[in-house]
Amino acid sequence: MNVELSFESLCGEYETFLSQCQDALDHWNARSEHIRHRQLEGEDVGRELLRLQARFAKSYILLQRHIESCDHCQLALRMSRYMTEADARALATIAN
Repeated sequence: MNVELSFESLCGEYETFLSQCQDALDHWNARSEHIRHRQLEGEDVGRELLRLQARFAKSYILLQRHIESCDHCQLALRMSRYMTEADARALATIAN
């Protein structure tokens, strides 16, 4: 039986923070690509990119802080590390 553990299965807040972080990154990447493609420049463009970068950085920090302070996420993290180590040992045993 293969049971997949994830942060989402233990903590709904993690999924919300992760989604916000991914949205900020996607928006920053899309806007950056648009600016490069159109060869836009100037102070306003630079400020916009810095604002988008800061939005992503803030959402990433909130995600990291949540993981560090949430008991459910800490449990999931420890379990995923344990499962990874156990899987690696099992594969090494099979390979030998």
